[in-house]
Amino acid sequence: MARLHAASDQHHQLLPRPAPGPGRELRVSLFDDHLDTFEGAQREALARTVAAARRALPGAVEVIAWGMPTLRAGDESGPNLLSVTGFTRHNSLFPHSGSVAQELGDALEGYPITKGTIHFDRDRAFPAALLKRILQVRLTEINASYPKADGEFREYYDNGFAKAIGRMKGGAMTGSWRWFRRDGSLMRAGRFGTGKALGVQTGEWTTYDRSGSAHRVTDFGKGR
Repeated sequence: MARLHAASDQHHQLLPRPAPGPGRELRVSLFDDHLDTFEGAQREALARTVAAARRALPGAVEVIAWGMPTLRAGDESGPNLLSVTGFTRHNSLFPHSGSVAQELGDALEGYPITKGTIHFDRDRAFPAALLKRILQVRLTEINASYPKADGEFREYYDNGFAKAIGRMKGGAMTGSWRWFRRDGSLMRAGRFGTGKALGVQTGEWTTYDRSGSAHRVTDFGKGR
């Protein structure tokens, strides 16, 4: 919804996305620790599948959930996109939605499907192009679940980074909101009073310089 996005200002220097730090390295290590519980061709198949998912959604955050490598949109509090793990006779994708497989229909022909799970060969990586389609369908589904008249609002780019995060009350923006660039860097942040029409700028808005310090604070009062 374009009307929810704060416009960028070419005169402002804004905060870049920080480089991956120890936390992200830890998550990658946890993925590797999980993969190391498998052997030979099955481990290779799972590792290549996980790597393809990482390439498809560089903005997704990697966590271990339900004992499985899991990608979440935007940050650790974001919605689940995909989990991957192996079993004795097969490997499985968990897109965290039963409707994803229904949406793809014949594209998944030949892959056994149970409720919310897609099975693939234990010794062969899941096709990268089809995996990307699964992830995009899931992202589209997540975005379509917003906005809500009341409660949290989230929207994501097709690369997995957050686009906007805030809250709604009575169909209007309220409280703290943040907007991001496609690379995940913070573009703008601000606060809204309750009961205002969508898109009206109210309260204080802050933009940031490259060091992360506040560059400009603008008070829009009751809206401009």
